[in-house]
Amino acid sequence: MAGRARAPPPFGTEAAVAPTVAQTYQAPLADVIVAATGRSLALLAGVAVFSLTVGLLLGVTAALLRRHAIQSGLILGTTSVVAAIPSFFLAYFLQILIIFIGGAAGHAVLPVFGFGLDGHLVLPLLALSAPAVAMTAQLTAVRMGEVFDADFVITANAKGLLPSWIVRVHILPHVLPVSLEAVGSGLRVAVASLPIVEYILLWNGIGYVALQSIALRDPAAFAACGVVLATLFSLTSLLLDVRRPTIA
Repeated sequence: MAGRARAPPPFGTEAAVAPTVAQTYQAPLADVIVAATGRSLALLAGVAVFSLTVGLLLGVTAALLRRHAIQSGLILGTTSVVAAIPSFFLAYFLQILIIFIGGAAGHAVLPVFGFGLDGHLVLPLLALSAPAVAMTAQLTAVRMGEVFDADFVITANAKGLLPSWIVRVHILPHVLPVSLEAVGSGLRVAVASLPIVEYILLWNGIGYVALQSIALRDPAAFAACGVVLATLFSLTSLLLDVRRPTIA
C-alpha cells in the first residue's frame, strides 16, 4: 500500500535535493504506479458509465423533442458549449464554484480536492465526463432522428404501439452502438486530460504522479507513467476500432 504523498518541491529546485517519487511515497516505484493506475482506472470507469447514462438520456430527450426546435436546440446547444470547454478549465471552475457555494451555505458541500471513492469522485468525474457526455448526446440524437424515419418505426406507429415500447424495443438497439462509440471517443479525450485534471483536484492517479515525476525530475517514474498513459489511450482507441462496424 502506497504511503501518503508529500508535496513535491518547486520546479526550479535542484535535482540533487529532490527526492524520487518512490521516496516521496515511501514505497517501491512499482507499487506507486500500480496504486495510481488503479485510482485512474476507477475514475475512467466512472466516466464511461456516467457519460453513457447521461449522454444517452440527453440524446433521447433531444430526439423526442425534435419537433420542438427550441427545447431540442437548447439541449444540443448546451452540450456543444460544454464540449468546447477544456476539462482542466471546467475542473478549476467547478472547484471555485463548490468553494463559493460552501462558503455561502456555511458548510462544505463537496470535497474540492483529494482522492476517495465518495464525494471526492464528483468533481473529477464531472470535469472528465463533459466531452464524452456531449459527444454521446449529440450522436445519439442524430442517430435516433434517422431511425425515427425508418419504415419499421413508421409501421410500429401505425399499429398503435406505445411510444415507450417503440423507443425501447425498436429504436434503442439501433442507437446504442453509436452511443457506445461516442463514449469511446470521449474516453480518449478523458485520458488525454487526465494529468492536468488530476493535478488540479489532487486526485492521486497516474496523471498526477506523472506530473509529480516531472517536478521531482525522476525519469524512471515519468517513463513508467508515460507507458501507462499511452497504454490507456491505445486501449480506448483499440476498443473503439473493434466496436466500429465495417462496411463490406
